[in-house]
Amino acid sequence: MGKKERVIYSFVIPVFNEASILPELYSRMITVCDHLEQPYELIFIDDGSSDGSFEVLKQFKDEDKALQLIKLTRNFGQQAAVLAGFRHAKGDVIVQLDSDLQHPPEEIPKLLAALTEEIDLVTTVAKKRRDGALRVLGSKYLHGFGQLLFGNSFHLNLSSFRAMRRSVIEKVEACRDRSRYMAVLMSWMGVPSVEIEVEHHNRQKGQTKYSVLTLVQLTWDLITGYSNFPLRAVTYMGLFGAGLGFAVMMFLLYQRIVNGILIEGFIVLSAVFAFFAGVQLLSVGLLGEYLGRVHLQIQNRPDYIIEKVID
Repeated sequence: MGKKERVIYSFVIPVFNEASILPELYSRMITVCDHLEQPYELIFIDDGSSDGSFEVLKQFKDEDKALQLIKLTRNFGQQAAVLAGFRHAKGDVIVQLDSDLQHPPEEIPKLLAALTEEIDLVTTVAKKRRDGALRVLGSKYLHGFGQLLFGNSFHLNLSSFRAMRRSVIEKVEACRDRSRYMAVLMSWMGVPSVEIEVEHHNRQKGQTKYSVLTLVQLTWDLITGYSNFPLRAVTYMGLFGAGLGFAVMMFLLYQRIVNGILIEGFIVLSAVFAFFAGVQLLSVGLLGEYLGRVHLQIQNRPDYIIEKVID
């Protein structure tokens, strides 16, 4: 047997219920990849689709040896699907993009051109976003809040359209934490990177998988997975509550001893009790969230479970 050809480019594409758009995505990806004139592989990860997406991908596989299919047993989420693709990628350079064609494959050469010897990671920002107003506002809020949370120590880029060297994937694998929000993790690592502008198109088929609830979940994962800010905030609230309670007590004593005024205690006590009860419940909830993450870490369950791989 001859020596297997070295793969230069790996294209990692997670898929969840995108059967209607896959033929166009595959056709455009093949056109872009052929123009690169370098050995490549296409890795599609079916993240528990229920609309026949995997069957559509299998039809492509019958005629394309450069195509690799990974089917997860259920929907584990985009981050888990991307991680599965990274672990199966053989290329020296890995390109990640979504399957909805909002980031056109024709922009891939721009990312590869920006991946110079001094740069290990190329991230993207849309020249003009073509999402709905609610999605755009939600993304801006998530980015702004994340940047406020982490400060200016690193530049946060939340785009899922990126190119990176294999060394970046190795650094991701070295991080053993349960929360693997890839965009935040790669920003946190601080590898040599550059951000470029790319086109952004309207979604022509299918429905977006990012609802308001998804953005809320990502925000919560961003807070509790990469920062101790909530725990610190609880400490500050405790100090504030203790100071407020002491101030109220001193005020009541002053009014009673100096001015001889006895203020009705029930209303004051009710307000103070309600405040402290709220702080305590919030504290217990935040501590429970962090303990839950520790519990998941101790369980050491895999990020995903693969049903089959067609290579």
